Amino acid sequence: MQIKSINIFFSFWDRDDLAAILKMDSLISYKDLFQKSKNIAGFLSKHKIHKNDYVPLLIDDQIKFIESVIALWYLGAIPVPLNTKLLDDEINSILNDYDFKFLITDLRNNFGVSFESLNLSGKENKIRVSHKDTKSPSFTKIELPESNSYLFDDAVYPIPDIDKEAVVIFTSGSTGRPKGVVHTFSSLINSIENGNNILNHKDSDRWLASLPFFHIGGFQIICRSLYYGCTIVLPESLKTDDLVTAITNLNPTHISLVSAQLQKFCYLGQRANKSLKVTLVGGGFVDDELMIEADKLGWKPYRVYGSSETASMVTSISANEIKAKSQSVGKALNNVEIIISDDSEILIKSNSLFKKYLDDEKETASKLIDGFYHSGDLGFVDADGYSFIEARRNDLIVTGGENVNPIEIEKALLQFRFIKDACVFPKQNKTWGQIVACALVVNDSSIDIKSIKEKLKLILAGYKIPKEFYFVDELPRTSLGKLEREKIKKMF
Repeated sequence: MQIKSINIFFSFWDRDDLAAILKMDSLISYKDLFQKSKNIAGFLSKHKIHKNDYVPLLIDDQIKFIESVIALWYLGAIPVPLNTKLLDDEINSILNDYDFKFLITDLRNNFGVSFESLNLSGKENKIRVSHKDTKSPSFTKIELPESNSYLFDDAVYPIPDIDKEAVVIFTSGSTGRPKGVVHTFSSLINSIENGNNILNHKDSDRWLASLPFFHIGGFQIICRSLYYGCTIVLPESLKTDDLVTAITNLNPTHISLVSAQLQKFCYLGQRANKSLKVTLVGGGFVDDELMIEADKLGWKPYRVYGSSETASMVTSISANEIKAKSQSVGKALNNVEIIISDDSEILIKSNSLFKKYLDDEKETASKLIDGFYHSGDLGFVDADGYSFIEARRNDLIVTGGENVNPIEIEKALLQFRFIKDACVFPKQNKTWGQIVACALVVNDSSIDIKSIKEKLKLILAGYKIPKEFYFVDELPRTSLGKLEREKIKKMF
């Protein structure tokens, strides 16, 4: 029976004997974690963060991120994790488009102005963002406190109701504007419970923080751990060597990876630790051979399918099942229904679906119809109930677990005078799932790929820059002038 209360996220708040966070050199109990979070909540309340405020988090330090999320939940505010890999201009654009009033950060970013490196002193600064061709909103930049002198009054801020908004996860939009996916505590908890027949949590389990917390897969590692009283294992970084060190020495029982990470482990011949119960593998295309090889090395992998809108996985399949169901993403989890529309689109009904897109009623209405989420993916379900993904209708490229919008990259390429036309598309890749490729029509035969990449580095995050370039005389377009993307992908 499902527990319909957000209190479950706070039920271990006084457990001094239960580890909440484990690093190579330190351990934090649940009692210490929640006490520090209450201290931050008290500090934030004095800085005028209130119930129902959307509060962006640009935080690289994993412990401070977790503490800040819990602190905002205590206040009834909604954390909005931002991708720390984005360039300053990309972050500016999000802050500007959604008119956020606050930003909590531990990073040194300019945001259109210059200021000193943050020292987490507990100060706040009024920053006016200057973004070209847009208005310049004012927001409050808040630096987290080091002291523990801020009191939090539980009576003034009761724990939010189960149906209150819990987080906004940004994902690339098909029109170029990042979409803020709004989840409630209920949808997050339902997702956690729906997948527990695979994960089989106990309070002695350890979740490796192997994915960025600003993605739904990483954020749900925090939520699953809080819900079941598990320990979050924090590696020094997400680099392969640091992940291997954490796995070898801290013995996680649960791991969630994208294809590129698992590929590196298998290439190294790295065996899983003996305590491991399950490894979730998702975030895009995952090769059958990789799953089978990982299983031989003891990783106990499950290929999973889901999205930010579904609060992570809605299907799963084990490596053993893949031998009979090649390329399948598996069967639907508990409380998940998958049907195929007349035009082969995958429609998903679940109690874990998102509430809405932030400030975008039109997009919400186009995706949530009669209780089903219209995924934009094309595929089918076979007679045994196994789902298969054949294509992604929205053309987003998923590379190493990161969503890349091809339209954004095309616009960047077309800023260069020597490029007349451009089409960006995915190519399947065993390591990255997909890589970003582009076909270009140029008016200067002397240009070189290295030069283009160097120019793109100034305006795009590194993972968005194409890895393969093709030069053509003409790109096929429809009678309405639209790029024929599927035809172009087949050309290469």
